[in-house]
Formats: sequence, structure tokens, C-alpha cells
Amino acid sequence: MGLLDFNAVSVLSGVAAVLLVAFLRLHWPFRFQYMGLLWKKNPDRLMRWLEKSYQKNRSRTVAMLDKSTCEIMAGNYEGAEKFIVEGLTACKETPTLFNQAMVHYLFYNLATVYFYSGKYEEALDVAFRVFERDRRLMGALGVVICAHARLGDVQGAIEALRILPEKRGQKELRLFCQAEISAAKGDYQQAVWQIKQIFALPYSRTMHLHRGQLEKRLEEWTKQASSHAG
Repeated sequence: MGLLDFNAVSVLSGVAAVLLVAFLRLHWPFRFQYMGLLWKKNPDRLMRWLEKSYQKNRSRTVAMLDKSTCEIMAGNYEGAEKFIVEGLTACKETPTLFNQAMVHYLFYNLATVYFYSGKYEEALDVAFRVFERDRRLMGALGVVICAHARLGDVQGAIEALRILPEKRGQKELRLFCQAEISAAKGDYQQAVWQIKQIFALPYSRTMHLHRGQLEKRLEEWTKQASSHAG
């Protein structure tokens, strides 16, 4: 019977084993995202890791999340929306705790798709709901700020920007949001200057930015700055 007696060591060992298994089950599907973090300055390498996740996790909702992220970063917004819808459908059909958490991130991806597709009201609505649920997700706050700016609500954008922490890891996101606000205020020279700074930074994690989106804004606002100067 002595073998069945519990002591502090056996209890702690059991708890540690349970926590380890839980940690692996929750985080193992995201291993490709974690490896992709090593390549912040190389969007192409990051996208290859996300594609790898899709190939390895095909039957899981995390595959739809990573594939949609990859498509957003490639500028293929219709394709991204297709995978988001597929992921949300799977989450609804199998409402596990894991999938309930995945819904949150899939909707964030949907908000970014709406924003880059010019559906600013839809982007604002979805991103606001996501950020209300998880105030640590700064990308969703970025969509809120930029959508306000695109809709002409400069004051709303500025107020939302005040919530964005001023720390090194948010520099790219802050610059992008500030550029959108500057453009909304008609200060296109400032917007161009802010966008140019982003090119030299690891921006791919900022609202899944595609280089084409930066170039599009740079061209548009440069023309606006020239016309205003003339």
C-alpha cells in the first residue's frame, strides 16, 4: 500500500506532467509560427513557414489561420477570405476550447482582409469586436485606427492611437497608423516620410502587411503631396 501513498514530490510531478502535456497540445500546432518569428525581416521565409504549417496541419483550424495569414501577406485577399471562412466553419462545427480561441484570430485576419480590400466599415466593426475581447492584440487596434482614418474620422483614429503602447515592438505598427492619420489630415508629405521609414523595418507582422500595400500608399500619397505643393 505504501506505493499508493501520495507525497509532495509525486503530486508535483503529476501536476508538472499534466501542465507539460497541456502546453504541448496547445502550442505544438503553432510551432511553425514560432519558427517564423526568427525571420521577422524576411517575409518570404516567414510565408514559407506558414505554408509549411498549412501542409502539416491540414485537418486543424490552425492550418486555416496560417494559410489565410500567408495569403494576406501575399496580397491575395480573396484567397485569404476563403480560408478564413473555412476555418470559422470548422470552429463552429467543432466548438472545442482550442477552436473557440482560434475564432478570435480568424476574425482578426478577416478584419485585415476587409481593410486592405477597402471595406473600412466592416473592418472597423470586426476589429473593434476582436480588440474588445483581447486588448493584447495590437494588430486589431491597428485596424481600428487605420479604418477610422480611412473613413475620415481623424479624431477617432487619434484617440485609438493613444491606446497603442509606445514600445519598440510596436514601432512599425505605430508608423503605419500615423501615416494613415497624416494622409487623412491631408499632410501627405508627412505620410510619405512615415511610410518610407517602414520599408527598413520588419513590418510583415504589422497587420500582415504586404509590400505592395506600402508601395501603393507611397505612390498615392507622393502624387497627392506633389499636387498640393503645386
